[in-house]
Amino acid sequence: LRGSVSSKVDEDKDSIEGTVGAGGALVPYAPAHEFGLNGALGVKAHLRTIKQAFGRPISPVQVNIKAHSRNVRFRELRFMRDSLDIVAKIVPKNIDAAIERGIAGG
Repeated sequence: LRGSVSSKVDEDKDSIEGTVGAGGALVPYAPAHEFGLNGALGVKAHLRTIKQAFGRPISPVQVNIKAHSRNVRFRELRFMRDSLDIVAKIVPKNIDAAIERGIAGG
């Protein structure tokens, strides 16, 4: 997730706008981590190796598992919003200080 965080600053003559994002096509699970997930999640068809049947050991056998859904309750892991809340308290003070320095110096 850390590598998927991106930022962009757009400037024009009247404003400066910053955008921070994470996830995208490379990290589709980012929203589930940030906001949590409580619902059905699709599971693709896959192979499973079973080593026991009815509680007794057997020779390993691969079996096909069909695609299905499962219910998921995943708590939120606020990796972006908490950081942005902290930055939101610091940035205006820094901007005000820079403006004051600019006014005093010019």
